Amino acid sequence: MSYTITNLTNGVTYKSDIVASFQKAIVSEENLEQGYGSTDFWNYVSADMHMDLSTWYASTLIDEAFDYMVEMEDEDRAAEINMLEYV
Repeated sequence: MSYTITNLTNGVTYKSDIVASFQKAIVSEENLEQGYGSTDFWNYVSADMHMDLSTWYASTLIDEAFDYMVEMEDEDRAAEINMLEYV
């Protein structure tokens, strides 16, 4: 599935290739070996996104998209954990 994400803070819409790169990186076995959510994990995810996207996008846009999607991912994980507490 591919779609765009709009950053509600600044109104920037991230194209599907940026979103797909993030989604691919957060499930990569190599990255998960670092420990999901650890600093090393997020550094690997960021590096993967830069390798995938730096040909087409400025590093500032990649970093901005990464930061926003990390926030969204953390919020989703927290919501899942909270939902499990009530099951």
